[in-house]
Amino acid sequence: MHKLLNIPFLILTFSLIVGIVIGYYISIDLKIVLIAQGIAISGLISTWWYAKKMFRSAIGFSALTLIVFILLGITLVQIHHPKNNPDHYTNLFSEEYQENSVTISFYIKERLKPTSFYEKYVITLQSIESQKTTGNLLLQIPKADLQTNLTIGASYITHSQIKLIPSPSNPNQFNYAHHLSQQYIFHKVTTDLHQLIPRDIPMFSIHYIASYIRTDINQKLALYDFNKKQLSIINALLLGQRQDIDQETFTDYRDAGAIHILAVSGLHVGILLMLLNFILKPLERLISNGKAFKTIFIIIVLWCFAVIASLSPSILRAVTMFSFIAIGMHIRSKTSIYNALIVSMFMLLCMRPLLLFSVGFQLSYLAVFAIVWIQPLLVKLYRPRFYIDKILWETFTVTISAQLGLLPLTLFYFHQFPLLFFIANLIIIPLLGFLLGFGILVMTLAEIGILPDWMAATFGGCIDVMNSIVHWVSKQETYLITDITFSWRMLIIGYTLIISLVFTFKKFKLNRIFAVTTSVAFLLFIFIYEKKLHLNKEELVIFHNHRNTTLSVLHHQNVRVYSKDSISEITKSYLFKGYLTQNNSKITFHKKLKNIYNYREKTILVIDSSAIYNIKELHPDIIILSNSPKIHLNRVIEILEPKQIIADGSNYRSYLDKWEKSCKKQKIPFHRTDKKGAYILNTNSTKHH
Repeated sequence: MHKLLNIPFLILTFSLIVGIVIGYYISIDLKIVLIAQGIAISGLISTWWYAKKMFRSAIGFSALTLIVFILLGITLVQIHHPKNNPDHYTNLFSEEYQENSVTISFYIKERLKPTSFYEKYVITLQSIESQKTTGNLLLQIPKADLQTNLTIGASYITHSQIKLIPSPSNPNQFNYAHHLSQQYIFHKVTTDLHQLIPRDIPMFSIHYIASYIRTDINQKLALYDFNKKQLSIINALLLGQRQDIDQETFTDYRDAGAIHILAVSGLHVGILLMLLNFILKPLERLISNGKAFKTIFIIIVLWCFAVIASLSPSILRAVTMFSFIAIGMHIRSKTSIYNALIVSMFMLLCMRPLLLFSVGFQLSYLAVFAIVWIQPLLVKLYRPRFYIDKILWETFTVTISAQLGLLPLTLFYFHQFPLLFFIANLIIIPLLGFLLGFGILVMTLAEIGILPDWMAATFGGCIDVMNSIVHWVSKQETYLITDITFSWRMLIIGYTLIISLVFTFKKFKLNRIFAVTTSVAFLLFIFIYEKKLHLNKEELVIFHNHRNTTLSVLHHQNVRVYSKDSISEITKSYLFKGYLTQNNSKITFHKKLKNIYNYREKTILVIDSSAIYNIKELHPDIIILSNSPKIHLNRVIEILEPKQIIADGSNYRSYLDKWEKSCKKQKIPFHRTDKKGAYILNTNSTKHH
């Protein structure tokens, strides 16, 4: 493979990545970085001149080059960070904005996937209290107020509070605040529709034009007999909008290992590239410079498709990547595809350095690289005699290659693996090219008003067939492995093992067999080591659960749950699923919460709405306030002399505020789970999530 790669540029890209990681996790002043960058570049020029003039070794030049690119990565992170933009709202932001409502003007930039209660949008600020500013916020509007979606590019004024996006309240839950922070979205505005005052002038942009085109296409498609589910799949497959896909359908595709089909990304753009390359192939013979013309035309079509699909991060990286791949195919086929991947990655990271931490970015590049690297090895194992046989075999090897390349990463992020993934992909991927081509034809004919009803019905039927296949595969629960504990250590060793296996498969050598054996040994060692860690971990957790005090005790990978009231399966999954997976544990029993517990030489007293606490000779270390008890907290503190007071999500906010002031006055540590998250008491320390 090294003969196909531009090794120096690969090393420089890796140096850039190292710099981005350093810049992201370590806060360094931009001025210091720029001074260091200037010194490094000066040293680089001097070293190059000296080595060239004296015919000396260029080791110093090479080392300084790596340093320059590492500093470039740090610089890019700092330049893109809002704190270094004086006009960004966070630099004008004061605490009173979070406590009081302010007047803001903004325009709608992007629609996000809604929740059960809210429609969500990314908005771009224009001013706060008439002061011009920049930056993006999360806008939440109650679903009950919104009959139709807000128009992308539409401008509004509203009077509302700007609040921090909260981190998860319980351990090992998805951190939506962290996810949005990687897009430099830190705060949110929640308001009713009637509080939005529209402005006459929309914000014309690529996003506005793309939204206008998509809205027009949907209005034309709505004239035909497509049902709601079919339209949602059409929007996902062809327009990059999957916000309206119902949860059941989304879950089916996820559990079948076919969720990538619903996200317009590398798979769709790659298929579109192959279709265009096949259709336009005759141009290479019909006109002079036909190959160059074909490549330019393909790139233009890909970017038009990206604009219509809203230029989302997944679309942007896919089209950028495949634009370079198209150029690579034009130049020197496979040799340039590897380099195209590296160049496109380098450019994207220069434009948006935090893409490096995007799960979609990582999955896209790993999948394509795995297909290019591994699939040619697998396809040689069998030589099909017939065309259909050949198509099925190539599809199967592509699917296996992609899944092998993504396996450790998907286990690390999603903790599940569908064993029947190849069935859904084997059937759907060959048809996806047909569906994309057919869908583009259907949309085009609908747009000009000449789409025959039979064609619309046929396309809708094809989507129903695809949904049925995916649904059937997803319901084979025996073949869906869930709740897989997979750490960062296993992630590293997993990829080490896969890489060593592929190299050994390509060319059998003794040292490569040794690498495989060593990787397997390390994997077993880590498995045993982490098994022991999980077995020895003990802790008590007081969860943040609305209206129901809930605590758990973890001991030897068994979790005992205690709660005031029963917990529904949905709530149980929300509270415990991530926690159980992370700790490789299971719930052994669930009992009703009592008022007194002893845990690791600490006495815990639960004071609930019955307000029974005056127990002789009881001096609890920890008091849990539950269900808004009507107590005089100062008196409770005087009588019981606790060392810690905890108030969970079952209490009224007004009570929490009052208790917090009392504890501050009495100098007693007060932990409220609505602000600080779950309270965790373990063998090493006491902490909050």
